Parts: sequence; C-alpha cells; structure tokens
Amino acid sequence: MKRLSAILISLILIVMMFSGCGRKSDGGKNIEQIQREEGIPVRVMELENTVYTETLTYNAVLSGIEEANVTSMVGDVVTKINIKVGDYVKKDQVILTFPVDTPAAQFQQASSAFLNAKTTYERMQRLFAQGAISRQDMDNVETAYQIAEANFNAAKSMIEVKSPLSGYITNLLVNIGDKVNLGDDLFTVSNTTQYKAVIWIADSEVQKIRKGMKAEAKWNNDIYTGSVSSVAMAMDQNKKAFRAEIVFDLKTKNLASGVTVEISINTLSVPNSVVVDRSVMLETEGKFYVWTVENNKAVRREIQTGHNNGIRYEVTAGLTAGDLLITEGMTLVYEGSLVKIIK
Repeated sequence: MKRLSAILISLILIVMMFSGCGRKSDGGKNIEQIQREEGIPVRVMELENTVYTETLTYNAVLSGIEEANVTSMVGDVVTKINIKVGDYVKKDQVILTFPVDTPAAQFQQASSAFLNAKTTYERMQRLFAQGAISRQDMDNVETAYQIAEANFNAAKSMIEVKSPLSGYITNLLVNIGDKVNLGDDLFTVSNTTQYKAVIWIADSEVQKIRKGMKAEAKWNNDIYTGSVSSVAMAMDQNKKAFRAEIVFDLKTKNLASGVTVEISINTLSVPNSVVVDRSVMLETEGKFYVWTVENNKAVRREIQTGHNNGIRYEVTAGLTAGDLLITEGMTLVYEGSLVKIIK
C-alpha cells in the first residue's frame, strides 16, 4: 500500500513538472516573448492583378429552339403511328392517325363535299372558257370550291396528325390502340439545331442583363456556352419578373430537351483588378482596412473598394499587385508587430 502511494506521488510530481515545462520553452521564454523575437505566425497571399467578375445564376429548363407539344383534336382510338422517339421528321409529315369515321372530324362528309365541289369547279371552268357562264357565276363556284377544300383539309388534319415543324420526336405519349380524349397530349417535336432556355429576372437585376451577353449552362458537370437573345421590356404580371431567353448553339447528343440546367450570366468584367475576400477585411467607422506584411512587420492599410458581390471586393486604392496580404492571424497582429510567415 505504501509502495502504491509512493508511485502515485511520483506520477503527480512528473505531471506537474511537465506541466510547468509546457508553459515555458527556449530557456524559460513564454510564447509572448518568442513571438516578439521571432514574429507572430501568419499566413499571407501575394496579390495579383485579375479580372473582377459578377455573375447572376438561374435554374431553367432547356428545350429545342423550336418545340411543339401536339394535342388531339378528336376523341377516338389511335389506329397508326408512323414514327418512334428519336426519329427526325419533316414539317407536315403525318405522325399518327385516327379512324376516318371519327364523328368529331366529319371527314367523310367533308371529303364528299370537296370532291363534289371540285368536279363542279372543273366543269364550270370549261363552260366559262366557252363563254357559257358569267364571271360572277364562275367566282361563286370558285369560292364554294375553296371553302369545301378548306373544310376537307381541316377534317383531314384532325385524323392525320402532322408535325408542325421539322425536328426530332422527343416524346411520344400514345400507342396504337390507345383511346384518347379531345385535348390529350400526343407527342412532342423539337428542333434541336439550337437550344434555348427561358429565365425569369427580378426587377432588381433586370438592368444588369442585356441582349448579347454571354451565358453558360451547366449540366452533369459539362459547360455549354450561349448568349442572351432577348430581354423583356415589361414585367410579366403573373410571374412578377422579366422574361429573358438564352440561346445555345450546341452540336452534341449529350443533352436532352427538358433537362434542368444552371444558367450563369457574366454581367460585369473588370480586367487588371485587385480582388480580396470580405473575410480578410476589417471595418471601422465605415472604412475598410486590411493587414499586410512589409519588411516582416504587420502594417494596417486603409483601402477603397469598387464593385462587390458581398463576398469578393474590387480594391480601387490601397493595394497593388505584389503586396502580401495577411489572410490568417489577423487578430493576433498589431501595427508594427514582427510577423513570421508560415506555409
């Protein structure tokens, strides 16, 4: 028991000895003395001229430069589909069909009326050429023929659904035999020779964005470049924002219409600028200061700032390229204190 007590006392003395030694070093010098002699440890960065930029970012859906969602004009069963997703189609190409006896289309009645009007028109043309009928009669027959033709084409378009533009079929929502209702979506066709994205700009930002500005779209870690093609001059009252359109000239199959991309627009570029982070700046009575290193000593400098985005500031006076800016250890230094730059 006595031996155990002796061991414990020895351990306590050793701990106390090491604790005392931890407070002093270099022959009894404390940390403050060492810092006065060797310098307060700080980290610095050497300033360089760079480009100060401001960027606005939006999320938007990418689509073909032209895109159409085609809906059904009748309620009936799909009898034929001539394409599949990914196919390239031309404008007015028939994509799918409905039965010719679909009641809503009245195709058969319109077809009969058109054929009858055409026969009458051709017969009257011959009579008019022979002088057997008047110009007035001929004009009346021609008008009736044109009306019948328009009704026939309208009825035909209801049962033979065509593509409204040239492009790729990006979505097909029906199959053969499906019963669809009036107004149901049938397919989507996109002209992807270019892509576009629509963004909505707050009134506080709209003055910063102009037609022709460069823009970038980020998707799946890939960057695609484009430009602002239009900016609305009036606010949309439903969105309470201004509509702008971005166009991208893309020759890639990596993108798909309908994906959400991050749009970045560079609204300001100032070359040959000195730029510092707000985190290294001190503010006193409305003035900004930073700590620099000159001849191994800390020097506080007042700076003037220009543009800023709240995080990065353009310095217009007080700093130049080549200056050593203290980025860590700012709270430890004082005017004229010796500093020790650490890596």
